[in-house]
Amino acid sequence: MASLTKSTRTLNSLEEEIRQLRQKAKQLEEKIDDNFTYFQEHSGSMFIRSLLPRKIEGETLTGNKLLDTFLQNDRLQKILIRLADRLAGRLGDGLNWLVNRIFKK
Repeated sequence: MASLTKSTRTLNSLEEEIRQLRQKAKQLEEKIDDNFTYFQEHSGSMFIRSLLPRKIEGETLTGNKLLDTFLQNDRLQKILIRLADRLAGRLGDGLNWLVNRIFKK
């Protein structure tokens, strides 16, 4: 009879562990969804930031001082980033429309 109680407790502890793992899995799924949404919203600006030149101290970008100064302008970079966000949003909307149009039958 003692072995039956021990197996019952073991089964109960396993069921509790399964419940906790399912809850943790659900939290991780929600976090992944949040991260994916963030990526979708900011992918345009991340892409543009990766393309914008960053000046390393003592180094020139193009060899032309005026052009280097223009490319390093914070205001210009902010404008380009906002433009990229809007463009990426519209491109995403267009692709979603196209996919829905093609595969919706």
